[in-house]
Amino acid sequence: MREHRRFIGKGILFCLLVGMLVLQVNRILIPKFFYTNSWPTTTAYLGFYEMERNSVDVLFFGSSHAVNGFNPQELYNQYGITSYNLGCEQQNLVLSYYWLKEALRYQTPKVVVLDGYILFPYNRNEPLNSAEACSRKALDFMRWSSVKKEAIDTICEIDKKQTVLSYYLPNIRYHTRWMGLSEDDFTFEEMEKHYELKGYSALTYSYNQEGYQPLIKGSTEERTEMVELMREYLDKIRVLCEEHGIQLVLVKTPAMSQDIGKYNTMQAYASEHQLLFYDFNEQALYQEIGYQFAMDSADSGHGNLWGAKKVTSYLGKILTENCGIEGKIHTDWENSRAYYEQVQKDVALTKETNIYPYLSMLDDPEYVVFIAAKDEASNSIDEKLVEEFERLGLKASLKGQYRSSYLAVVTPEGVKEEVGYDKLEDKGMIRDGRVAYWLQSGGYDNGNMCSIKVSGQEYAKGLRGLNIVVYSLVQKKVIDAVCFDTCDAGCKAFR
Repeated sequence: MREHRRFIGKGILFCLLVGMLVLQVNRILIPKFFYTNSWPTTTAYLGFYEMERNSVDVLFFGSSHAVNGFNPQELYNQYGITSYNLGCEQQNLVLSYYWLKEALRYQTPKVVVLDGYILFPYNRNEPLNSAEACSRKALDFMRWSSVKKEAIDTICEIDKKQTVLSYYLPNIRYHTRWMGLSEDDFTFEEMEKHYELKGYSALTYSYNQEGYQPLIKGSTEERTEMVELMREYLDKIRVLCEEHGIQLVLVKTPAMSQDIGKYNTMQAYASEHQLLFYDFNEQALYQEIGYQFAMDSADSGHGNLWGAKKVTSYLGKILTENCGIEGKIHTDWENSRAYYEQVQKDVALTKETNIYPYLSMLDDPEYVVFIAAKDEASNSIDEKLVEEFERLGLKASLKGQYRSSYLAVVTPEGVKEEVGYDKLEDKGMIRDGRVAYWLQSGGYDNGNMCSIKVSGQEYAKGLRGLNIVVYSLVQKKVIDAVCFDTCDAGCKAFR
């Protein structure tokens, strides 16, 4: 009997160890989309669970248009409104519904703001109106509960290509990722902590193309039909909000894909169910918020940091005046102010074209700065530039070093630099040995070249002058690469 019990105990222990191993393998193999990604789904969803219970007054849902369009920190900074963005790339209404159900297990929001982009045909070949990968993104990091089980069962019933088992054992779906594993897959605990922007992802570039035309309300009675399944789950979201005493607000962020037919359909639905609806593509509203599509959008459908500020600011006015949301002070949003300010500084850095303020902005302990000269980089080095270099701890002045080679690396731990008339090279590591770099510089007579590689990727512009690459220790990625032509007067910037 004793031997029998011992055998059973060993069997149970073995099963537990195998189970733990499978869970760890699953954890590693599941694709992760952290704050370094344009749509940081993993960060957003894991971060949501870290929020204090019943602290969030407003929840945002929708596709990537919502992720890049609604900025919770900006909403808090301007109005004191606590919010969280639970959108994700290609988030269809089925996913929005189940994430709302999941959110209600932890929060008691007063308002739900839903972007209506995927109400209409998006991916006609997919039963869910969006790609299977996006369902995985949305559900992989939802905690296990009856809500997640229901979501998986529903999705697999609608989309017969997907299987329930592959959600329960993700290694079945992702077993081919072994060769593509990265740092993010093994520094999970570190990466998941960065949820300071509360689901929002700031795009930092501008579309810079004309052609967008706002919609003129009443110009036609044309209607664009919603996808039947999306309409069904919009109804479910509306009813769920009603049951919990939540005000549902329909929104459409600026996008070239929005047309008057979609506007009329959403307006009619909102009127039928006494919902607030704001389409920022509608001419009067578009002009009221001062949106400039070419400058405030990152592409044809996604707002950038500046566009999101304008949309979010107006939504704050709606939430206070029309929804009765009162501002308050909360530690979670107060603590994330500094992170948001750093993000805005990073963005400002990428827009700066004057070398003097640019160098001044580099004086930041959160940056690692790589510099490599090519061709001739000394002719326009004046005393003011020498002062800016010295502020960064750089002493080997290029002034008077005609056609010389030059390398520099500025880290919080110290400075390395070298100037001379031979070809120069430097290799090293940053972030405790996790990120490798390799710099090369050759003046006009010594190869006439430069290279700045970070993690094996070339970032140097390879143009005449000072090539500068900036790595953010906060965002854990290169955030800017620029060349200032310090040979010519004016030191023109090239990106």
